[in-house]
Amino acid sequence: MVKVIITPSAIEDAEAIFSYYEACYSHSAANKLLKEFIAFARRLEQMPEMGPKEPVLEHLKKNYRYVVVWNRYKLIYLYEQDTCSILMVWDCKRNPEDLQNDNRFES
Repeated sequence: MVKVIITPSAIEDAEAIFSYYEACYSHSAANKLLKEFIAFARRLEQMPEMGPKEPVLEHLKKNYRYVVVWNRYKLIYLYEQDTCSILMVWDCKRNPEDLQNDNRFES
């Protein structure tokens, strides 16, 4: 089993999305989305390579992968040895160049 770590920056991303859903939709919708994020994080413990490599970050040497939640959000993670580090929750409606320029990713 792989250890899954959710970084503080990914938690901040999830909290911002939760707040948005709570304000624009409902507390119930926000909770459902949060539960989906958690469910995917748990699946990574068993299947760390389930997500494909992130195409925007393929030029980097590290093994950045992603899983899509609700057809809109990517949990972007780094899989190394026995650890998956979730680095970001990315809204797929954003400009991919912003993802490529984010300082959370190392070469």
